[in-house]
Amino acid sequence: MQCTYRPTCPGCPLAEVPYDEQLVRKKARLQDALSVFPHLRLPPVADVVPATRTEGYRHRLKLPVDVQGRDVHIGLYDQQTGDVLDTPDCPVLADPLNEALHALKAWLRGRHEVHSVDLRLSDDTQKMQLVLACRRGQLQGGKQALAELRKAVPALSSIAVSHADPERKRVMGRRPKIIVGEPWITEKIGSTGYRLFPGAFFQADPDNARQLHDLVKGYVGEADTLMDLYAGVGSYGLMLAPQVRKVIAVEEVPQAAEAARAMAPDHVQVITSKVEDLTFEDAVDVAILNPARRGADPKTLRQVARLANRLVYVSCGPETLARDLDILAANGMRATAITPIDLFPQTPEVETVVHLEKAAPLRTWKGAGGKAAGPWTGKPSGVVDRVEELVVLAVGRVNPRLQLREADVTYIGTVATHTLVKLSNLRAPPLHAIKALGRLGHPVAGSPGPTQRFFQEKAGLLRPFIHNTRSKGTWAPLHGDLVLALRKLGAPERIVQQLMEPRGAQGGTRGPRGRDTGGRGRRGPSGRGPGGRRRK
Repeated sequence: MQCTYRPTCPGCPLAEVPYDEQLVRKKARLQDALSVFPHLRLPPVADVVPATRTEGYRHRLKLPVDVQGRDVHIGLYDQQTGDVLDTPDCPVLADPLNEALHALKAWLRGRHEVHSVDLRLSDDTQKMQLVLACRRGQLQGGKQALAELRKAVPALSSIAVSHADPERKRVMGRRPKIIVGEPWITEKIGSTGYRLFPGAFFQADPDNARQLHDLVKGYVGEADTLMDLYAGVGSYGLMLAPQVRKVIAVEEVPQAAEAARAMAPDHVQVITSKVEDLTFEDAVDVAILNPARRGADPKTLRQVARLANRLVYVSCGPETLARDLDILAANGMRATAITPIDLFPQTPEVETVVHLEKAAPLRTWKGAGGKAAGPWTGKPSGVVDRVEELVVLAVGRVNPRLQLREADVTYIGTVATHTLVKLSNLRAPPLHAIKALGRLGHPVAGSPGPTQRFFQEKAGLLRPFIHNTRSKGTWAPLHGDLVLALRKLGAPERIVQQLMEPRGAQGGTRGPRGRDTGGRGRRGPSGRGPGGRRRK
C-alpha cells in the first residue's frame, strides 16, 4: 500500500508488505501462539480469509487532536517525538471520512478545548456520527458552533461531546452526551440492522464483517437455543435470531445493551451485566463468546463449557485465544475447527473463529518420563509427582545472592523489572519456599495483591506464575500461558526457549553482571548467612 505518512505514522506497520505476505504472517502469528500448547492437539489452522478491501476500509477513526492557533493536527502520535501527526488523507480510511476530516480541521481552528475526535461513517446510510472529547466536557459555542460544522459536513447526523482525559492518556472521552442531531445512527451487516450510540464498538468494515458473520453462522449450524456473550450491540445474537427459538445476549456497556434491546425481537433477551458477574443455570445448544482482546476469565469459561453443547469463540487476540482454548480443554471443550480472518489489513492483527465441542476434560498428559498437568484446577502447572524443582516469576528485582532455608535459589533472568528464579533442592514443601520469597518482598507474579491486575492486563496472566519443572525422572516444559506471559512482558527469547527445553530446567544463565550461575544456585544450610536468609 502506498502511504505518504509512512514510516512516521505507526498506524499500518505492514503497509510496505505485499498483501499475500501479510496473510501468511497473520496465520503464522496465530500458529505460533497455539504451538506453545502442544498437548491440545489442535486441528490444522485454515488459511486466513482475505479482507474484501484492503484500503479505504475503516469506517471509524479515533484520533487525538493538537490545536496550535490556526494549525490543527489530527492523527496518531509520532512514536519518536510524541507529537500528534497530521494525516488528513489516510489511505485506509473510507473516502467520506477523509473528506469530512478536511472540513473538521478547518472548524477546529482555535478550539483548544477539543482533545480528540471519534468519527464514524455508516456504510449502509452514509450518515456520520461524531464525538468530540472536550476539556471538562464543554464545547465553546455549544449548539451554535456545531450548527456551523453540520453545514460544512452535511452527512453529520449525530454529534456528541464527551469528557476528555485531562492527562491525555486516553484518546476516548467519558460520558458522551448528544448535543445536536439523532441519538444514534444505524448500520447493517448483511441483512441485519444495528443501532449505534456514540462510542459503541462495531466492526471497522461492515462489508468485510459479512464474511465474519458467515463464518460464525456456519459454525453455529442448527441450534434451538443460543447464548451471545460479550454481545456488544447484539452483533451475533440479532443476526442469528431468525433461525433459533431463544437467544440470551449479555453485554456490560449499558448503551450497547440498550441498542441491542431496541433492535431485538421478542425471543431475544438482553441482559445488561458483566459476563463475569453472572451465574448461568440453563443449558443452551450453542454459546458464542466474543471477548475483548484480554480474553475471557476462567470462571466464565468453566460455566459455558458446562452449560453449552457447543461453543463458537470469536477472538481478536491470538495469544489470549490460545490460553482460553487451554482452559476450555481442561473443562471438557475441544476445538474442532480454527479459521482466521483478516479484519485489519496493513496491520499484524488477525481475528479467529473457533468451533468447539464436548470432549473429555484434558487436565493431565504424558510428559518427559511421566505425567504433566495444566494449571486450571487450582494447582501449579507442570509435573504432578513429588516436585524437586520449580520456576517462579518473582515481583521486583531479586538479589542474585538471595538464600532461603527452604530451597536453593538460582537466578534465571530479569523480565521487565521482575525476576525469574528456579527453586531447587527443596528442604520444605514448595509453597513454603514461595511464601518465604513473599516475606522478603517478592511475591509471585499473578498472585492476589497489588500487582495482580497489572499482570492480568499486561501479560494475560490469570494465575500465579508457578511451574513445577521437575520431579524424579519427569520433566515438564514451561506451560503455554506462562510462555505467552513472558513474551508479552518482553522476556529475551533465549530465556523462554531455555524453559521450554529439557536443559532449561537445569538452570544456569548469566546473572545481572554476566556471572554464570552454573545451574547450582546458592547452596543450602552450610552456605547461609546469619538467619539463613542473605549473606552480606
